Amino acid sequence: MNTDNLAKPRIVIYGPGLYGQHIVRFAHKKGWPIVAAFNRAGDKVGQDVGRLAGLDEDIGVIVQDCDTADFSTLQADVAFLVISDRLEECRSAHERLLNAGINVISHAAEGYFPFGVDKALAEELDQLAKKNNVTYTGTGIWDMSRIWAGILMAGTCVEINSLLHRTLTDASRASIRLMTETCGVGMTQAEFQEKITDNPGMIGGMYNTIPQQVLTALGYTVTAITERREPVICDEPVYCEPLKRDIEPGVSIGTRIVVSVTTAEGVPAEAHMELRLLKPGEVEHMFWSVDGMPSSSITTQRESSVLASAACMFNRTRDVIAAPPGIQEVYKLGPLRHTALEQWMK
Repeated sequence: MNTDNLAKPRIVIYGPGLYGQHIVRFAHKKGWPIVAAFNRAGDKVGQDVGRLAGLDEDIGVIVQDCDTADFSTLQADVAFLVISDRLEECRSAHERLLNAGINVISHAAEGYFPFGVDKALAEELDQLAKKNNVTYTGTGIWDMSRIWAGILMAGTCVEINSLLHRTLTDASRASIRLMTETCGVGMTQAEFQEKITDNPGMIGGMYNTIPQQVLTALGYTVTAITERREPVICDEPVYCEPLKRDIEPGVSIGTRIVVSVTTAEGVPAEAHMELRLLKPGEVEHMFWSVDGMPSSSITTQRESSVLASAACMFNRTRDVIAAPPGIQEVYKLGPLRHTALEQWMK
């Protein structure tokens, strides 16, 4: 139900993991009511979501099994969906929430720009949202640092020749499974070729939506996209804290994704994104530059990717509730705005 911005949006948490638990804490402090929480079958089901999020108190919302729960009686304004980066894997959750008349804020990487991932699936999702008069938006830390930073940098230009995006993300902040299997930390070059270069795996095809969305937001028509995944190799040992050992020279310390996008107007964009172990003195950062008249660039650093992603999702709540039905990408919602001046509840 798309209504006027409510004083206290009613919230559903679908996937009360690391990100979802941050949102529980944000909402509780601001007095935004959490009306339901869902997870797949497991040890989280049956727990009070407040306790699960480390609030040291019950808030009276028990985590339900998403496969057996009744969604038809839910009275909520927005659901935070954090279960998978792939749209196809979120299909059942989309159907449950959107058919219940609830706006969806998704953390899925493919959710940022569904039409750039799978046009048929995006059309299906868009029609489902419109049929139920609700909005679907994918957001998180990419909203501010990867998408809006590029859009804003181009704002001063009267001519644009090309765009460049570079990022460095600390792979050691992920789980050991994601660090080793998704980012390729510790793989030999032959293993990396087989598991990540030659196969999309868990990240292939997702990051190319970033320059696609920025170029689309700037009015360009994307005509072709290429993506290359390659190992990041060092000639000296790099210490891996989660594994408590050095990654020896010649072995992968992570993944580099190189994306090239061309447009009908002749303005290209490139993105070089590294998800790897950091070397001494390095910090996570994101960089955008626009070659044009005049040229401009910006570099942003971040302390916690998880906290920043959850905060970006939370701060999009009112925008998504107020947005038209259907898929609404973050570039259509305007720059991200803080919620710092809203009253914090005890």
